[in-house]
Amino acid sequence: MSTYIRKANARRTRTSKEITTATYQIKAGDHGKTLMLKRAAGITLTLPPDDIFEGFTIKMIVRGSFSGNWEVTCETDGDLFFGGVATVSVAAKADYFKPNGSSNDTFKADSDNKGRLQGGWIEFTLMGANEWLVNGTLMGGGTPATAFADT
Repeated sequence: MSTYIRKANARRTRTSKEITTATYQIKAGDHGKTLMLKRAAGITLTLPPDDIFEGFTIKMIVRGSFSGNWEVTCETDGDLFFGGVATVSVAAKADYFKPNGSSNDTFKADSDNKGRLQGGWIEFTLMGANEWLVNGTLMGGGTPATAFADT
């Protein structure tokens, strides 16, 4: 039996997928993809269960600014966010925000100052049971504020 393995290249290792629906369940097959978020009315994305595999990574880019909420939630109870994001304001300054490490399990950009403007990006990496590493640079308006919250 012959096994053919295609050579890796940038086009095959980082593919993108445009998300235009109100909700999206992130699946195992999305590992390594960049989700291009383009739905002004808002999008809720749900991360896969934390037993999928360590190292699972998904990146999201705000392709079109939101007027509604941009929310990322965990599927598994007890999952927490670690790491942090920089929010750069077009009107004020930049600031760095990190989840509290004890109860923040939701990312909710429900206003411009929380980073829902076009051009921002965020990445989630599963580090193990109940641990999602978050990093990114978000674009906001006004005085930057944290988007990390509890459900």
